[in-house]
Amino acid sequence: YGRRTPDIAMVHKPVMAGEVVSIFADAPDGVFIDATFGLGGHTRAMLEKLSEKFSFVGIDRDGEMLERAAAIRPDKVSLHKMNFTEIPELILGERLAPVTGILFDLGINSAQLDDPSRGFSFAHPATLDMRYDRRVGQSVADLLSNLDRSELTRILKEYGQERKAGAIARAIASEKPSTTDSLAAIVRRIVGSRGFIKSAARVFQALRIFINNELSDLKRALEGAIPLMAAGGRVAVISYHSLEDGIVKRLFQLYSGKCFCGPEAAECVCGRQEWLKIKTPKPLRPSSGEISSNSRARPARLRYAEKK
Repeated sequence: YGRRTPDIAMVHKPVMAGEVVSIFADAPDGVFIDATFGLGGHTRAMLEKLSEKFSFVGIDRDGEMLERAAAIRPDKVSLHKMNFTEIPELILGERLAPVTGILFDLGINSAQLDDPSRGFSFAHPATLDMRYDRRVGQSVADLLSNLDRSELTRILKEYGQERKAGAIARAIASEKPSTTDSLAAIVRRIVGSRGFIKSAARVFQALRIFINNELSDLKRALEGAIPLMAAGGRVAVISYHSLEDGIVKRLFQLYSGKCFCGPEAAECVCGRQEWLKIKTPKPLRPSSGEISSNSRARPARLRYAEKK
């Protein structure tokens, strides 16, 4: 892919790595699954401190990232190209036990964002792709060539929380942009230069979330993985916007015994379980020092829970 992998590894900074290591240091010995391996930053941080505690498994749906990571993969790490919704099949098929640690570092990683060919960033002219796995499904460019205005408005509102979603969707439906710069030009024209950066980030985020089924996959992954964890095991999730964090918060509460049915319900049907003990009533945030050295860490929120 045209870049020297070791250089990427040196500049890649895993978010809240110190906090992640501390969380799993108190888990029982067993199997640790890095569910969003990327270039392996969090796993390498874990190996530095906890190499004898865990067997390490890394998974990622982005085969291009895994190929780049393979050159720097420590011998102790087993890599699998897969969607993290398939964790139950992995645990049962590979007979991984006891699983005592699972980490999800959500969203897009720096290497994906900085690769112009992937089409994730409005900072680089490229074809609008945004798929984590470019061998599956349609690209954003294909999506925008067929999507009607009302559905596009919904996507920009729901996944991007963009205030001018209607006007932007109307222009996109009319012009059908196929490149990052043409989409960015539409956003700039609608919102103006002053609001461009934030609105463009929201629009690109919304399309990326939708094309990759990020929110529904996150819910499915947690629902599938948590029941298979060993007692005392810990699951941690680093999210980067309120939609992700809301899913994690609600599911942790549901699996710690909270009922969401409401007082009018005759019986509980919300699916609550007594599986988890929540360890972060409020999410952990990166330190000011980390934000100073890695601005992309700023929106990160880390929640974790312990399996009962």
